[in-house]
Amino acid sequence: MITFALTVACTAAIYWLFRGFALWNVNTTWAITLNYAVAATFGWTLAGGTEVALATTQTPWFPVVFFMGMCFYPLFQLTARCTQTLGVSVATVATKLSMALPVLVFLWADGWHEVTWGQAAGLLLAFPAVVISSAAGNEETRGKRPFWKTLHWMPLVMFFGSGGIDLVFGWFAQHESMRAPGMQMAFASIPFTLGGAVGLIHLGLSRASLPSWRDMLAGLTLGLTNFGSLYFLLLAYDANVMDRAMVVPTLNLTVIVLATVAGLALFRDRLDAQARWGVALATAAIGLMMLVG
Repeated sequence: MITFALTVACTAAIYWLFRGFALWNVNTTWAITLNYAVAATFGWTLAGGTEVALATTQTPWFPVVFFMGMCFYPLFQLTARCTQTLGVSVATVATKLSMALPVLVFLWADGWHEVTWGQAAGLLLAFPAVVISSAAGNEETRGKRPFWKTLHWMPLVMFFGSGGIDLVFGWFAQHESMRAPGMQMAFASIPFTLGGAVGLIHLGLSRASLPSWRDMLAGLTLGLTNFGSLYFLLLAYDANVMDRAMVVPTLNLTVIVLATVAGLALFRDRLDAQARWGVALATAAIGLMMLVG
């Protein structure tokens, strides 16, 4: 359970950092790009360097992870923008609703007969929990303009993007090739490397100025946090602390609750009735899946 708790802490911290960047005058584009450079450096160093990197090209999951890595930078940029404009709560529930994709696939692959009533009830509560939480606090922009002219299209894109990433990591986490020394680290390092490359290309094309010390410190902190969230997720899958199909929903719903509490304490976010109901349902869903499932 330690690896799972560390995954939760690192994942929630990503959203807190994004929210803080807007308050600390951090260039988010530079911070995200440097974050991938930091995460990739740590990852390849711990994985074993060039030898392991070459070995990954012979694995069946390399093309999938390569394509996923190309999507890391734009998806992270979108997540940062959503966090800074629509709020921490909206961003977290939007991305964590993506649990539906890997959960349904894993249940289909592992067998529906293995689902307990507690897990089923938890999943049923999870969907209204994230939907209600996501709708909270949006009265100012809801209904004034067409949907495609507002910023609320972002959660939909984040849903599919985050769901695809969770599915890839969960699907290949227990693959036979992962037993090789350093392969788990390399698996997480490939998308980090490609994310940094895409970020540098974007900065070059936009002729951005050099990063400030704030940007570099923010990139370092975000990089360590981002790497930790994915690495500990792989370890959580490998540790078999719970059914594979329950890892992602339990993680995501816990992050929603933790992010909400931190938003109240650190950023003085306000919770309306919808937000409170969403958090209550999320808490009930977590309890059912972890204690009864």
